[in-house]
Amino acid sequence: MIKYTEKQKLDAVGAYEKGMAGLKATAEAHGVGVDSLRKWVELFRARGISGIKRKRRSSYDAEFKLAVIRRTEDEGLSSRQAAVLFDLRRFDLVAEWSRLYADHGIAALQPGWNQSRTRMNKTPIRRDDAAAPGDDQRSREELLREVQQLRMENAYLKKAHALVRAKTRSAPKKGR
Repeated sequence: MIKYTEKQKLDAVGAYEKGMAGLKATAEAHGVGVDSLRKWVELFRARGISGIKRKRRSSYDAEFKLAVIRRTEDEGLSSRQAAVLFDLRRFDLVAEWSRLYADHGIAALQPGWNQSRTRMNKTPIRRDDAAAPGDDQRSREELLREVQQLRMENAYLKKAHALVRAKTRSAPKKGR
């Protein structure tokens, strides 16, 4: 990742704001990326010079993240617009927070939340399974129903796997 000085950023934004050239031409003339210049222009328009200045990395609490997500959804803002509005340096943070919140709830927005635990355990433990009595305490009918359910799940997964395998085999091979 290329780091630009505040002077480079201000020069590029100033040249673009004068309106002499478009975004691409201005970015090329100043040797910066188009996406970077676009972000700097948005930050400059929203916050002035302070929007372009370097900012120390910060950790955001769950309440702040949730407020960003809710406002983004309520007002139909893009991740980039929300990042500018809330002074976030990385606009992809908003999309990441939204995805985490949708997948795992408010706990995923807590600082220090470890996502690797969730990735490794793709099938969450059902609450009714955790509170269920041991197999020796369950009736024969309950156990037979569970075995039947597990057999159906297994058959379904085998069928899905076979369909995927057949689809990949029948897919046309790309020539080199």
